[in-house]
Amino acid sequence: MYNGEQTLIMQRILRDSLYTACIFCLMVSTAWADVGTEGICMTIRQGIRLHVDGMYGGYPHSVLRDAVLQGVACPSDDAELHAFGLIADPSPHLRISVTRPIGQGQQGAISARLFFKGHFIIGERMSLSPLARSQSPFSVTSDINLMMARLWSDLAERISHGGPVIP
Repeated sequence: MYNGEQTLIMQRILRDSLYTACIFCLMVSTAWADVGTEGICMTIRQGIRLHVDGMYGGYPHSVLRDAVLQGVACPSDDAELHAFGLIADPSPHLRISVTRPIGQGQQGAISARLFFKGHFIIGERMSLSPLARSQSPFSVTSDINLMMARLWSDLAERISHGGPVIP
């Protein structure tokens, strides 16, 4: 009987330790998600939370993130600002992905997806320009700027034609 009680106690300790470890991991991953975002367009309402992911030919992620931050375009004309105003509170979340495989002549792509309260709003995707395929991550800033200008323009056009904010 004594061994049976010890076994039950050990099972409970193991189970409770596992629960505690799971809760700790969930809390840490939530904190890392907040650290992985940047505030952009902060002069427009509450701004946008930006998350950058992907890889650029073996460069460190911090270099890629800095290049993306340099290339991001915010909504600027009246129609774009009006469309953004419909999703500005709370701050929307923008995810930009950049992919350029290692190797000479490899194709690459960038994409941007805008989310509001967990719902997909609009996205853009385009191939990297020939210049961006062969240079450092900072050569992709003009591609990102063009893609973001298209994203804001498309969102403004959809709203101006009476389309829904959340498709």
